Amino acid sequence: MDVEKLKKIFDIPARFIDISVQRVESNSIVLKDGIAREASSGEIFGVGVRVLDKTWGFVSSNSLEDIYALAERVYRIARNGEKIEFAGRGFVEDKVKTAPKINPFDVDVEEKKEILHQAERAAQGYKEVVSSSFAYSDSKINSLYLNSEGSSIEAEYTRVALFSSVFVKKNGNVQVGFERLGSVAGLEALQNAADAAKAASERAVRLLDAGEAPSGNFKVILDPKLAGVFIHEALGHAVEADHVIQGESILEGRLGQQIASEAVSVYDDPTIKNSFGFYFYDSEGTRGKKKVIVKNGMLQTYLHSRETSSRLRQENTGNARAQAFNHQPIVRMSNTYLGPKDFEFEEMLDDIRYGVYLKGSKGGEVDTVRGVFQFSAEEGFLIENGEITKPIKDVALSGKTLEILKNIDAVRSDFGLHIGFCGKASQLVPVSDGGATIRTFATVGGTK
Repeated sequence: MDVEKLKKIFDIPARFIDISVQRVESNSIVLKDGIAREASSGEIFGVGVRVLDKTWGFVSSNSLEDIYALAERVYRIARNGEKIEFAGRGFVEDKVKTAPKINPFDVDVEEKKEILHQAERAAQGYKEVVSSSFAYSDSKINSLYLNSEGSSIEAEYTRVALFSSVFVKKNGNVQVGFERLGSVAGLEALQNAADAAKAASERAVRLLDAGEAPSGNFKVILDPKLAGVFIHEALGHAVEADHVIQGESILEGRLGQQIASEAVSVYDDPTIKNSFGFYFYDSEGTRGKKKVIVKNGMLQTYLHSRETSSRLRQENTGNARAQAFNHQPIVRMSNTYLGPKDFEFEEMLDDIRYGVYLKGSKGGEVDTVRGVFQFSAEEGFLIENGEITKPIKDVALSGKTLEILKNIDAVRSDFGLHIGFCGKASQLVPVSDGGATIRTFATVGGTK
């Protein structure tokens, strides 16, 4: 690749230009009921160019040959409209690379299949299992970021993931359990594949004999998975500064205010080693760093790109992320979690006469404008007189975001991060969410 030729794009007399070049190699395998149904490999190369004059212009291509002419074309578009605020920052030069212990691109496909077979054999250890599906993926992303301020950042990331689905059946009742593993690392991150399959199987089997969920307002305990999804969806999206600017957040104008109980501290941190949402630099060349979003209940910051931080006259947090070279960076989370405190689980149960313990998430809906949400838990348990008793299924949790946050009166000393892909503006980026087990007060009901 002729980098100097690519840099000629900077001769275009725009206020700011950046260039993202990316080569992505990937592999995937799907094992269905012990049989490898699909194995594929791919490679994608491309370049994206953003041109800022008054407004943004953006173009992408799978070829470097025509990119200069395309950039000139979008520059003419970017010269029109209302001027966007965008502060200068200076340049960064760096070369960064993750270091997988077992590089998946040095491993034969049959060895990768064996990871899935180990998971499948673990699932088949439960007589109720009638079907299983395991999906493996790996990717290696080589990128070059350049901008008209002089920045030049070369980066390489290796990421792996495994998704487990186990179906069980008894007396005509069918249930399913899910587990996910993933990391910015090598195959060493999937060494617990069999344990993940067991966990998915055991959860599905418990659901076979689970009762219906009660309805009403209860004390609830949320495990790190469900608490993490709540923090990501209900709070995390509300602190993304583009939502704030567009009037789509209940947290507009709330910086420095108490939005949660003093037990609540929330962080966004792309620097957590081997995490699924890890990055060295965001898609605008800003170094990733740990941010305190909420400290002891007080809202400390929004999450920012260079544009949103300029518009709100606040510090850029390095949260501009693009799905790939052919997408423009927008404000996104990385690894978002609620920090642990000093409660033990038995203490959290003690003063609950009748409540619900909820684990895992099957998705849900959030309205960041009105500040309301509804999530479905993977499984639940009744809490009676300070003890966990009967399993329950098809449980929904709903309420108002700020009320739930202010009602958190206990945060456990445990910690866990769980992987996912966050969708926004037709883009998906890898993230993690989680933190500690929490206790709060919310509305619970059945989903059927």
